[in-house]
Amino acid sequence: MSIVERPLPLAISDPWPLLDALLYSVSHDLRSPLLGLTLSADLLNDPAGVTDGNTRDIALDGLRHGARDMERMLQALTVISRARRRVFEHDHGTLGMILGGHLVMSDVDQLAGRVVLVDPVTVRELLDEVVGDGPVEVRVSLQDGLAVLSAPVNVDLPPFEGRPLHALASSLQSYAGSAVEPLAASQVLLDRQGAGFSVEDGRILLWLPLEDSR
Repeated sequence: MSIVERPLPLAISDPWPLLDALLYSVSHDLRSPLLGLTLSADLLNDPAGVTDGNTRDIALDGLRHGARDMERMLQALTVISRARRRVFEHDHGTLGMILGGHLVMSDVDQLAGRVVLVDPVTVRELLDEVVGDGPVEVRVSLQDGLAVLSAPVNVDLPPFEGRPLHALASSLQSYAGSAVEPLAASQVLLDRQGAGFSVEDGRILLWLPLEDSR
């Protein structure tokens, strides 16, 4: 497998652009549904609007749409917040625990027994989210003390630039509730453990630190 540059964890990369993007996104994207809720409420408070059935229906639709939009974006923020506070079940696990049930393609000896310094549940959840529950072909190699996993993406992902968390932070309106949201949460979880992943050319690439790189 060709060598691909590993993305830097959030703790190493500059967090300020990400924070700035998130603050702008929250303040900007939540403004639209809030305005819609306010205008709809004003219509319902208008005596003429209450008696006009068409105006009343438009106002109620505006309230429902605005509430759903806000709930979707706030839920995305909650998902990321929970990922930042999650307590991991294990601090390491074997590749066998992560790759069980998949068709593994590798020339590494005794691959299943290799220990990675990552909670295997975290990685397995990400794989299930992206490749599905059924068995797929997973390519595995070793690179600079890391286990590099490559698997096909079997979910519809909206187009986005950069890493999932950065995409979500740049536009809650566009990516909240989409398949980018759980990927952004997985990015937070793996970055906290010194691991990482990227999605390129229809495949997901994961970099997992090994306990023993010999």
